[in-house]
Parts: sequence; C-alpha cells; structure tokens
Amino acid sequence: MRKLHLLSVLAIVLSSVFFFNAAQPTQAQSECTGPFTIGVSNSFVGSEWRTQMIQNIENVVAEFNAAGIEVNLVIESADTDVAGQQQQIQNLVNRGVDAIIINPGDQAALNFDLEEAAAQGIVVIAVDQEIGAQGVYNVVIDQTEWARISARWLAEKLNGEGDIVVIEGFVGHPANEARMAGALEVFAQYPGINIVGRESGGWDQATGQQVMSDFLASLPNIDGVWTQDGMAFGVLTAIRTANPASWPVVSGEARAGYLQLWHDVLAEQPDFSSIGVVNPPGVGADGVRVAMEILCGNTVDESQLQGPFGNTLYVPIPYAVTDEDFASYYQQFGSFPASYTLDGFITQEQAAAFMVEDDGPVISGSAFAQNPRVAELAGMCSGPFTIGVSNSFVGSEWRTQMIQNIENVVAEFNAAGIEVNLVIESADTDVAGQQQQIQNLVNRGVDAIIINPGDQAALNFDLEEAAAQGIVVIAVDQEIGAQGVYNVVIDQTEWARISARWLAEKLNGEGDIVVIEGFVGHPANEARMAGALEVFAQYPGINIVGRESGGWDQATGQQVMSDFLASLPNIDGVWTQDGMAFGVLTAIRTANPASWPVVSGEARAGYLQLWHDVLAEQPDFSSIGVVNPPGVGADGVRVAMEILCGNTVDESQLQGPFGNTLYVPIPYAVTDEDFASYYQQFGSFPASYTLDGFITQEQAAAFME
Repeated sequence: MRKLHLLSVLAIVLSSVFFFNAAQPTQAQSECTGPFTIGVSNSFVGSEWRTQMIQNIENVVAEFNAAGIEVNLVIESADTDVAGQQQQIQNLVNRGVDAIIINPGDQAALNFDLEEAAAQGIVVIAVDQEIGAQGVYNVVIDQTEWARISARWLAEKLNGEGDIVVIEGFVGHPANEARMAGALEVFAQYPGINIVGRESGGWDQATGQQVMSDFLASLPNIDGVWTQDGMAFGVLTAIRTANPASWPVVSGEARAGYLQLWHDVLAEQPDFSSIGVVNPPGVGADGVRVAMEILCGNTVDESQLQGPFGNTLYVPIPYAVTDEDFASYYQQFGSFPASYTLDGFITQEQAAAFMVEDDGPVISGSAFAQNPRVAELAGMCSGPFTIGVSNSFVGSEWRTQMIQNIENVVAEFNAAGIEVNLVIESADTDVAGQQQQIQNLVNRGVDAIIINPGDQAALNFDLEEAAAQGIVVIAVDQEIGAQGVYNVVIDQTEWARISARWLAEKLNGEGDIVVIEGFVGHPANEARMAGALEVFAQYPGINIVGRESGGWDQATGQQVMSDFLASLPNIDGVWTQDGMAFGVLTAIRTANPASWPVVSGEARAGYLQLWHDVLAEQPDFSSIGVVNPPGVGADGVRVAMEILCGNTVDESQLQGPFGNTLYVPIPYAVTDEDFASYYQQFGSFPASYTLDGFITQEQAAAFME
C-alpha cells in the first residue's frame, strides 16, 4: 500500500500547519506530485461549523502543497437549495476537477449529478452525512452513533424516567435524520422516557433559544432536553434566563462557547452536568486525505465499507466532554472563540489504512514526516507547561490568525505527548491594559509568555519582572528591548524595504508618492517606516507629497487614499502596508484617475482577489505583496518550547537594535511574475486570510546552543 505518511501527532491537531520551507520531496514522493484540482461543494454557510470545515480543507491542501504535492482548490460555497448545489457540482465538473468533496444538502436529490461526475473519473467524497450515490464514498463519523451517545447519557441521568423535549436540526437533512434515528432508538429502550415536545431549531443558536423558551412557557414540568450541536448554547441560555424551580437535564455541545457557558452556569448551579460529543469539522480534511490516497493511485479496501448504502468509511468520533473531564477541556478550549467546534482529524496513515494493501512505494506527504524534532522534544520533556499569550489589538484578522496559529502549534505539542496549556489574554486595550494582561498571566503561574507588544518601551518593566521570575518571555511581530526577553520576529525594517525598493524601481526613481502608514508609534510601524524612508532617501527623484495613518484598517486606508486623490492631482505612486492596501486599491479603482498611480499591495487573499479583478480592467496593473506572517506567533511558541525543554539560546545568533532578536525568514513576496500561481492557490481563501509562513521545530532548535 502506498501511504502518505504523517506522524501520529496529526491525529488530533486542530489544524494542519503550513510550513513555507517544507523539506524537499523524497524520490518516492515525486511519483505523486500532481497537479491535482480538488473541488468543494458546500450548500450551507450560516454555520461556523461549515466555516471551520472549509478552513480545515484549506489547511490540509496547504500541507500537501508545502510537501511538494501540487493541489489546487476550487470552493463552491453558498446558502442554496438542491438546484443550487446541483449547479455547484456542475461548475466543478466544468472546471475539470480531479476530486469533489461535498457536504450534501439532500440525501438523494444530488445522486444523479454525483454519479455522472464519478462516471467521468472524478473522485467524489461526501463528508458529514451519508448518501447512496453509486461510485461515491462517504467519509463521515457515524451520525447515528453520535446521537446515541448523548441520548444514552440523558436517559441514564434521568434514571430512565421523565418528560423530555427534543430540539432537532434541519428536518430532512441527512445528518439530522441519522441523528434522530439514533436518539429515538435509544429513547425507545426506556419506556419511562416520554417525548412531550419536538421542534426544529435549524442548527441555529437563536432559534434553539426561542424554541426552548416556548417549551418552558407551555410545558411546566420538563425533566430533560435532548438537542444537537449548534443549538445547545441557545437552549441552555433560555433555561438560565427562565431559571425554573427545577432545571431540566440538558445535553450540550462540544463548542468553546458552550464550554464557557457551562463554566458560568456551574458557578450558579454547582450540580449542573452536561455532555458535549465532538462532531468534528475535521471530516472535510479527512475527505481530502482519502481523496489524495485515491488520486495517488491507491484503491479503497471495499471490505471496510459500511453504512446504510454500503459505501461509507467511518472515521472515529473523537471524544465527548463530560462532567468528569470538563475542567481539563475548559482549560484547553475555554479561551477559544465561542464559535470554535472542538475538532478531530484522521492522520494520513489512517486514510491509507482504508486502502487495499500492495507493495507500492511510500509517498511522503507532510513536512511533519521529515521533521522529527517535536517527537524528539517529547522524549526530553513532557510538561505540564502553561503558556500565556498577551495580545492588545483584536481589530485585525492578522491577529486572529496569529492566535489561531498559536493554538494549532500548542495542539501539536499536546498531540505529541507534551502537555501544554494555553492562557490567552486578548482585547483591544492600551498600555495599562496590556500591563494588566501581563500581570494576570504572571498570577496564573505561566511558564512562558508570548506577547505581541503594543508599545516599544512602556511594557519593559513588567516583562523584565516576569523574566526575573524565571518565566520565558518571547515578543513576536515587533522588537522590544526588555532585558531577559527574546524577540522572535521577521525583520520589519527589511520587510518594508522590499516593497519600497519595488515601488521606487517601478517609478524609475522619480515621481510624487504618498505614504499611508499603520499606527504611529507602534513598534512594527516605526520599524517599517524607518526601512521605507531609508529606501526613498536613496532616490532623490522620489518626493513624498503626502503621509497619513490608515491605522492598519481597510476602510480607513480607503478613505485616506480617496482624500489624497481629491487633493493631489498627480500622484505617481502609493506606498502602504498590509491591512490597508485593499482599501487603497479600492479607492483608486473607484476614482479611476486618468493615470493610475503605482501601488504597493499586501499578501492577503482579498487583495489577490482584487488584484485579479483589476487586471481584467487594467492589464498593465502590477503590484507586490510581501508576506508578513501571522505564523510568528507559532514561531515564538516553538522557541519557547525549546527553552522550556532545557535548551539555551545561542547568543551568537542574537541580532536587532537591542541585541535580543532571533530573526525568522520573510517567507516570500507575491509579484507580477508569480501572481498567477499564488492566485490559483489562495484566490478562493477567505478575503481576510493572510498568506503565511512558519519555521519548523528544527529551525527553532537551530537557534539553540
């Protein structure tokens, strides 16, 4: 059997980590290098679960690309009906995809379209719910058993007797019908359980809350509630608001928001108990893994096919959160965004285990397979460690991605057997607020602090005190001079020089330009401005005729650019930073001046999408996007883990203005020459996604003595 080997740590990693510097493909890997195009059909976007599913798919595709297997992704995702999803399928077929990953909105109505696709040699994988189309494989958890778990829990909590209400998802949807079959099968085994109300909550929190409020108003003696993920938060909120004399027993959900509410309710109702069975959005990524096995020449082992249609590969239900282990799961996920669904994934080895055994060569499919350093660290230290994160600016998708990257790499260490707990302090705040964040983390007894500092000097005393207590302190994204603190950053000054040089050379060293900067006084902005101005000073013919702050905000950047265009009739060029370039280009496109200025851009998916659209109108348009990786947060964690596991930083490698910086590489820049390939790879990503880069654990280890 040819397998795309990954370390077993990936089994429960929250999201695959995309290394920009993955090791070179092995000789065997060259036998399956692509290119492949995978299409995704999703007919319901009103759910964060689906958003997470698609992000997981994007992550695993990025992993294959990073490992040298070229995989392009085409996503069809919209709230639509059967006819709309049939059109999605047809669109993907017309695009010439090699595989389709579909979350089907109907159990039978899509079969003809999917069978036609399969007949054309397209690998078709249904995820999340089972369908019976010929030639299609389902890669799912057993939704019926998933429902049985919480239904049994509820019935046993009630000692087999009581009046319960049932709040289900979309009636007729395959997953809902499978779940209802499982739950009703369990309740039928308990003659003393009476279902006195049953309504649909549409997998929506607000609807679930309203339905539960109506039940509480009309049914005075509800002993229990069985509901599904997507609604349990609303159900519990309704009960908490009504605060009946006797609370019903409630099945819950494995989402961060529900864990947070569960925690709050326990403070008021210490006897409250619940359950959250994980329904993993990771099945989307699991479907990609199985599809890649088939695309690389493997054959599904039909003896493993199960399910009502005989075409299902069941992946494990990861776990359930119960009273017994609630505290540990809350500690791990309680600070996550409320919409986050606790997740689970199969490894590529597990996907390969679904295939027929043969003697074909092994295909290496992940940077993890070529980087054993995490496993090596697991042999050196097991924890437990607590890492705190201090972030003082949440009005940026870049920061959201940074924190998600931190969460991902911490999950990787946990999966490898090194216990790492994460405490996140994240809020829009000033210096005093971030000082309080630092103090909160110190009081929590953290072993390390990863901080994105909002000021270059004002936090030094607090961080030096933390370092003096033996806490490993790592500043990411920008450099500070606190004693005992290490900076793990890209060189922001050089980052700015790259696009400034590009702009000056595009203008042949002459012209009137405007500069739109980030937050004045912020360390990263000041470093960038120093680099850009240094470059422009080398070109006497470049005149800066306007300079304003856009606050790293698209809307503000757009307004500033509009004002410049109105007051300065002859702008030859614009230099700006990430977070504002989309707004700047939008303002130029809207004004459509007789002569467009040359514009530096940004390495974000939304900017690539706009760049693509502008090229259709202005074929001579050119731009640049230098990657400013949110991955530096994860890089900081990797360096911190090396130190926590007993290694010492090699001081001969320290650089920067304060002599305490470990520079990680600037990953790459998108230019006219390679725009098409980056657009193909990232053009379908969410507009807010920042093209990213990470160091490996081996690179982190290379900073040590």
